[in-house]
Amino acid sequence: MLREAMKSYYAPLLILLFFGVMVSVDKLFSKKIKRLFLLEICLLLFLIAVTWLDHYFAFMGDNGGAWRLRSIAACLNFAIGPCSPMILVLIYDTGVSGKIPKLFYVPQIINFTTSVLSIWSGWIFTVSSGNVYSRGPLFPMSLTVGFFYLLTLIVFSARQQDKPNRRAETIYLTAAFLGIGSAACLEVFFGLDFMIWNVSSVCVILYFLLLTTQKILYDSMTGTYSRTAYERQMEKLDFKLPCTVAMIDLNNLKQLNDRYGHSAGDEAICSVTAAILKQKSRHMKLYRYGGDEFVLISSRICEAETDRVLKTAQEQCIAVFDMPVSFSYGIAVHQPGDDIHKAILRADEAMYQNKEKMRNEK
Repeated sequence: MLREAMKSYYAPLLILLFFGVMVSVDKLFSKKIKRLFLLEICLLLFLIAVTWLDHYFAFMGDNGGAWRLRSIAACLNFAIGPCSPMILVLIYDTGVSGKIPKLFYVPQIINFTTSVLSIWSGWIFTVSSGNVYSRGPLFPMSLTVGFFYLLTLIVFSARQQDKPNRRAETIYLTAAFLGIGSAACLEVFFGLDFMIWNVSSVCVILYFLLLTTQKILYDSMTGTYSRTAYERQMEKLDFKLPCTVAMIDLNNLKQLNDRYGHSAGDEAICSVTAAILKQKSRHMKLYRYGGDEFVLISSRICEAETDRVLKTAQEQCIAVFDMPVSFSYGIAVHQPGDDIHKAILRADEAMYQNKEKMRNEK
């Protein structure tokens, strides 16, 4: 039995241990998110151990009190299993709003209580004195609660309309849901052991890598793409694809910082980006080029549309304290076969001309 467990769980155990070290030394995430990931790793290790003990006690037959130990192992598996996807939701929400309503925990509380009572009631499972395991009428409860939290994670992602990578993130989370669901079906209906927590371990690690990619490619303060993502996009567009480029720079940011502090400057930057993100079309992407400099790139030749989007966004910028928030911009068109950096330079020159024009109009 030990040999069978080692064959099934050696690789996941080793990977989870290395993953724990990776999370511990990570410098991108907050302490709270790192603690939640480490808690998730410990939980998966515990569930793997409990699952193996359940199989080990089943292998012992009706010797001694093996059935009692098996009841405890089965109870722990059912009671704690849904905590794994629940922690993933907490990780996700910590990076978005950090506010989870108390009702969120109710399904798991009900599942935990029912699982513990099943030792005597048999609602979810029964282990007879002869060490014979059987399913109770509420057997699907634990899986249902776990899938509820996974679906909650997908819904949370899909609702982040202004998030640059919302679609890719939602597709990944849906694929993870289907992967864990298929593993559960194989284990429940076909008797293939050690499936759920193996697949769950892989999904958690891939989820961490997904969030790491977000940290690198997306700017957390403004919700735009990062400078790294901008440089990758330049490599893709250079000499190859047509596009429209707009260089954007905030006006009077230094005066705002000097008068009200840098937090007010950050608020102005977020006001501008929120207005542009709200107005831009799907074929447009907004990149943070520098502190208060941004680049709006459209995959189409649409100079007039880009100008309309930025003019509308200009009108919707929210003032900070008593100072109006505005930005200057310049637009240029890039044709296939041309150097994309020349288009960027033309847009930059047009932006400075626009800034000078706005300064003279005051």
